[in-house]
Amino acid sequence: MKKSILFILALILVAQLSAQAGFNGGQANNLQIQGDIKNVQDNSIVYLIDAVGNKVVDSAKIVNGKFSLTKKLDFTSFYALVFVSSNKSVGLFVGNDEVELKGDINNAEAIDIKGALSQELYSRFVKTLLPKIQKVQANKSAYESAKDVKIKDSILNLVKLGESDFENTAVELIKANKQSPVAAYFLLQLKDFPYISTHFNELYSMIDDSAKKGPIAEAVVKLQLGKVGSTLPDFSQADASGKMVSLSSFRGKYVLVDFWASWCGPCRAENPNVVKAYNTFKGKGFTVLGVSLDDNKNKWLDAVKKDGLTWTQVSDLKGWYNVVAVQFGIQSIPASFLIDPNGVIIGKDLRGADLEAALAAKLK
Repeated sequence: MKKSILFILALILVAQLSAQAGFNGGQANNLQIQGDIKNVQDNSIVYLIDAVGNKVVDSAKIVNGKFSLTKKLDFTSFYALVFVSSNKSVGLFVGNDEVELKGDINNAEAIDIKGALSQELYSRFVKTLLPKIQKVQANKSAYESAKDVKIKDSILNLVKLGESDFENTAVELIKANKQSPVAAYFLLQLKDFPYISTHFNELYSMIDDSAKKGPIAEAVVKLQLGKVGSTLPDFSQADASGKMVSLSSFRGKYVLVDFWASWCGPCRAENPNVVKAYNTFKGKGFTVLGVSLDDNKNKWLDAVKKDGLTWTQVSDLKGWYNVVAVQFGIQSIPASFLIDPNGVIIGKDLRGADLEAALAAKLK
């Protein structure tokens, strides 16, 4: 449950924001938002944020409480209108819809939203699930404050039953609305709940392909990416001479895809262990492909030479914005994937003796 607290809080917030939503719009060629919001600072900015991909999609200036946004969206997904001057936001599940918002930013729960075709289903999910998770949270609070052991045990049973009821209801809603990206979104948000976590791939495969596109699908790919047992996607990047090197060119070997940088102290400290493993197993079908998050070619190559990294190295010299690192969701280094001859991940972030032990088990 602790892993889902942020989602629960967001669920409660968006439920309040969606409570007064109405629906009378039609599909348009673009997303068209007309806003009339009281108590927002004049000439301030409202941003339309892709809340799944966490990026700005568009913005507009608010004049006398009114603003207009027109943006061609490729996919229906969950977005947020962020009012900078008020530090408040309104959640919208929209595609290329004609949407009207009217209300007071100081009474955000009463803002009227009209025209977002997927918002009705989104609100139905929220209104069904919110009371159940609130009940669970109330019982958890009661459990923590109870002193009597028997009472605590009784409340704990209620918590477990409530969690199970919440999760079962969520799964039923997802299955019943598999044609909608709303179902894919909620499946993604509830991924840490036990049953959903265990059956995530099965549930996701049930959702219609038409509902698995855009930022939600991209988030699912990143979620699955890097899991032991999955296949590491192919990629290509240039080596120091400018020659493009693809991961698939190493098929048939065990490969450690090693993300590092010359400026990374822990990476440099781990390099001797990687060198040792490489020298021990290179004659048995093992190699290393280094992906550097450097932005200075000379420093990169100097570190390669000093640390004795004799295997293939690639980099686009974009630092933390290395395209492969971003694709694979690398947020800290050193980071690595050990893949088998078919590209299937058999180990992740193996260091020192753990790396050697994994290789010794495979390469007799």
